[in-house]
Amino acid sequence: MMKYYTMKQIVQSQEYMQKRGQRKLLGEVRELPGECSFEALYYDKKSTRRDYVIVEVHGGGFMYNTARDDDDLCAYIHESLKIPVVACDYRRSPQYKYPTGVEDVFACVKHVYKEYGLKQGHVLIWGHSAGANLAAGAAFMDKQSGVHAIGSQILDYPYMDVYRKSKERQRIRLSVKGKLMDTFAYYYTEEQNLKNPMVSPELMKVEMLEGMPDTYLLLCGRDNLNQGGKSYGKLLRKSGVSVEFCYEREALHGFIENHFNYAYIDLKTKWQNRGIQRKLAVKHTDKICDWIQSKIQERV
Repeated sequence: MMKYYTMKQIVQSQEYMQKRGQRKLLGEVRELPGECSFEALYYDKKSTRRDYVIVEVHGGGFMYNTARDDDDLCAYIHESLKIPVVACDYRRSPQYKYPTGVEDVFACVKHVYKEYGLKQGHVLIWGHSAGANLAAGAAFMDKQSGVHAIGSQILDYPYMDVYRKSKERQRIRLSVKGKLMDTFAYYYTEEQNLKNPMVSPELMKVEMLEGMPDTYLLLCGRDNLNQGGKSYGKLLRKSGVSVEFCYEREALHGFIENHFNYAYIDLKTKWQNRGIQRKLAVKHTDKICDWIQSKIQERV
């Protein structure tokens, strides 16, 4: 039995996901100029203020899904907060390995920061799963570069320990399959690079994280990726960063995106994310929006 999915299998899945994105969208697709050679989806029609912007980063193991998959989610966030939301359609592995994805996300942050003429700290970055890894990486790059565009990061069920093999993880029913996790890591970067702290942020030193933005960290009880997210959050706290931990015992990995993308996911995923998962998704999306609103009010 093969340890990883083949390139042919991956490309077939990617093509399917591209096709499901070819539908009427609520967001406006824009080609980003300059160093950005990718698209973003803009949600700005109902904004009552434009002094803050959310950059949203989809999940998919650095390999799957597109910004279009989070169309309904981003529209919901935009309508809830009445501020612009920009969904970054970063380039994905295996065609584009690390560091392309995280560099794309940071480039998107810088573009939005300049485009809207924002003050420092007025970009809020919200990532899910592997997208949370990229969001945290972009926030670190933002800090290190001295741009300081990002004032808050929201990390949903983050994938922060790419180096950890599936056999080293707790086995949890209906969580991410071991072969799939190992495939994500295998195609994202070379084996010797998996313990690079920018690839696996769980391995960052405390002093590296000093000055990182305020953080909201959502962890799921039924998720074999939550060990890395929990460790990363503890490191942030040790470095003096304000961290809001939220733990939902019954939630499955990906439950927020799977709820809002419910019409387009496969039947097996629909079955797994019915009932309580969908209620939890709305509950926690609203809770995060309330947290974002409180952060904006703090800075007024």
